[in-house]
Amino acid sequence: MIETKRAIILLGLPLSGKSTLIAENKDVFKNYTVVSADSYKEEHEDYDPNNAHLLHEWSIEQAETQMNRLSDTVITKGKTHNIIMDGGGINNSYTVRIIEMLKDRGYRVTLVHVNTPLQVCLERNKVRARKVPEESIIDKAAKQIMQFNRLSNIVHKVEVVEYFTNKNIFVDMDGVIAALTTLPKVGGKIDFVNSEVFTHLKPVTVVIEKLLELKSKGYKLRILSATPNSFSFYEKNTWLDKYFDIRHEDRFFVNSGQHKAEMLANLATKFKLDKRDVTLVDDTHSTLYAVEALCMKPMHISEFLAFNFADLNK
Repeated sequence: MIETKRAIILLGLPLSGKSTLIAENKDVFKNYTVVSADSYKEEHEDYDPNNAHLLHEWSIEQAETQMNRLSDTVITKGKTHNIIMDGGGINNSYTVRIIEMLKDRGYRVTLVHVNTPLQVCLERNKVRARKVPEESIIDKAAKQIMQFNRLSNIVHKVEVVEYFTNKNIFVDMDGVIAALTTLPKVGGKIDFVNSEVFTHLKPVTVVIEKLLELKSKGYKLRILSATPNSFSFYEKNTWLDKYFDIRHEDRFFVNSGQHKAEMLANLATKFKLDKRDVTLVDDTHSTLYAVEALCMKPMHISEFLAFNFADLNK
């Protein structure tokens, strides 16, 4: 029986956790040889953490040469090496070259995308002794999706390691679980007092059904919605009582959508939640960007409907 030769190509931003993934899964990768351009760089006698870029091209050449040696059975005298390439793989063409070389030599190649958000990587970089130039991280973030799609098309298998778990889902109401239309105006201003603005909104059944399914799969659901005044606070609670079965202690309101991200961060602290476990489903882009800046998961309602959530009970 011919043994299958395997290679793993890691893709991700600087400080996304690629090396940590290997370290935390030593048993899984015990039969793999790790090749890292960063390791060559750091072992060089002229290495300077503040000027690491000076050895960048050299370290890449060393890593590519080693990948070539390990995969060449002539050089290894018939010994098979399973290989992990621990490199960003984003802002370069040599990754494509290495993948094609591995495939030509009979390797089954898996692309593992360590999908950690840009803001999280930037925050990690701030407290790191050997800092990566911030502009370099941002530049790679802009190219990451394109490179992921490019590499996905030439490997045998793709796996994505998501940073966020989505275990705690906070849900907006207006335009998310309640179908929102234009609001009534009097004198150019929305009339929250004399009009029942929220009471008669139709439920978005497809969203509510998916949320209830996620609840059965172990996800914790909470409401986080804006209530401009006591009238809308009463109306929204009445609406929830009628259309969405969620406990009153799991309903949270802010007086303005502008404060929603800040409130979300406060709730994460209140309930002692890790930020990587916190997700807000909303339809307002400014709110979602504010949530992202605080290193929590912003999820537009359209993404929510298309997202394939895991079953936490398994």
